Amino acid sequence: MFKSKAVKEIERGSKDVPKLSAKDNFDSIINFAKEILESNVSKDAKQHPIFDVIRILGRGLQTDYMKYLLYIDGDEDNSVPNLSWSSVGFEERSYISNNQSKYLKIHDLKKEVKCKKKINLSTDLILPWPWHKDRLIRALIDIGEGRKKKKWKQDFNNHFVEVWLPMGIAWVNGGNHSITMGIVQGGELEPKYYYDISEVYKYVYCDGENFIRTEDNKVIAKVTNVEFAAIFEIGRLLVEKGLSFID
Repeated sequence: MFKSKAVKEIERGSKDVPKLSAKDNFDSIINFAKEILESNVSKDAKQHPIFDVIRILGRGLQTDYMKYLLYIDGDEDNSVPNLSWSSVGFEERSYISNNQSKYLKIHDLKKEVKCKKKINLSTDLILPWPWHKDRLIRALIDIGEGRKKKKWKQDFNNHFVEVWLPMGIAWVNGGNHSITMGIVQGGELEPKYYYDISEVYKYVYCDGENFIRTEDNKVIAKVTNVEFAAIFEIGRLLVEKGLSFID
């Protein structure tokens, strides 16, 4: 059975578990995901438990962004970084292939999937990034049962969300502050788009330290967020298993 370095240190009686490298953490997560994927899952399961693993991995970043403005004094709203694949993975404008004059970016390989499945805001991995303190305050004060705007509901003129498959990562492109309230209070949201990124795995892989272009082993970007690097590679495993968030 696989044992991480941290477990081995505990078994040796070490008082302080060492801080593991990003590579060690990445490898541990991938091994954990493989164990889940290789386990027998009840035929009655509504969804494969690997998607719960993805939710667990993304929950920390979701919380960090949702609480960011609570720590900001004064007018520093512009300090909030946006939240997209470019900020946790690699720059979406990067060329992931330039073989035979095929200058491909991740956008070129995203395939739209027609799907009406709704996102459960309280459980699914949706990533808002509230950036304006006054707007967040107003959302907190106004949205909710018995409040000015009453119970949270989707605003189709303001809430723009795209979901990446097969993992089920929901990126927020509009309505960050009110969607944050939907996560806190509970609700469902119909994404604007679903995109399958399975083709990207032909051109990029991650080893836990870097995102690397397959055709020439050129480093596209260093890993800055281990959890989302792992989610990216879990996506590859899902493609191999024929699993998707919308199944």
